Amino acid sequence: MVRYSPQRAAALCLAAVALLAACARPVPAAAPPTAAPPARSVDLSHVVRQDVPYPPNEPATQLARDAGGRLQSLTIGARTGTTLALVAAPGAAVSAIDQLAPADLVLLAAVIDVRDRAQDSPGFALSAADVVAWERVNGPVPPGALVLLVTGWDVRWGDPAAYLAPHPPGFSPEAARLLLEQRSVAGLGVDGPGLDLPAAAVDHWLWLANLTSLEQLPPTGATVVIGALKLQAAQSGPARVIALLP
Repeated sequence: MVRYSPQRAAALCLAAVALLAACARPVPAAAPPTAAPPARSVDLSHVVRQDVPYPPNEPATQLARDAGGRLQSLTIGARTGTTLALVAAPGAAVSAIDQLAPADLVLLAAVIDVRDRAQDSPGFALSAADVVAWERVNGPVPPGALVLLVTGWDVRWGDPAAYLAPHPPGFSPEAARLLLEQRSVAGLGVDGPGLDLPAAAVDHWLWLANLTSLEQLPPTGATVVIGALKLQAAQSGPARVIALLP
């Protein structure tokens, strides 16, 4: 038999009130998911120096500094250093770099490494068969991707005569048409001068030249961010290009 006790009844009432209050307390909302930061970033751009290689008919690069060493003015050609070019067909909807949307400058990368055949082979040209062979291993090149060709030619950057020697490696016309017309990629890039633009029957596409450190990228999975100068009515200009790796 349980005897009635005012003190015991009061304690039970307080415990019940505390339990009801705890049950009524709202459950904190879960924190919204956040995107994981990239595990690593790779700078794909050359440093702009006074002695960088520059193509024929381009102005010599000049960096004017004050007495304290601070840069005051810069003279550089539109195709000198790491550069972005917009290749547009006549009447294209987008015909200049300043018309590109931010989303046009953030692209998934498909990286084709041919250093074993191209680094010491002037005149090497990636073939359409090479692209198909890469796809057998890595899967189809996705539409809207940026296809980067790793040739190893960038090791010559410190020797302008060697870097700008005739016939540096690059894309063959057949490989460029396969990628741009049939795979619908957004652009092509190479770690060489890239002076001979391949042709393709598309509205417009991006062409990156004078890249470096492409060998640090995996065949797939990297995202490339192109920091293009917003130059009015320009078809090419210097760029800072960064790859983000998951």
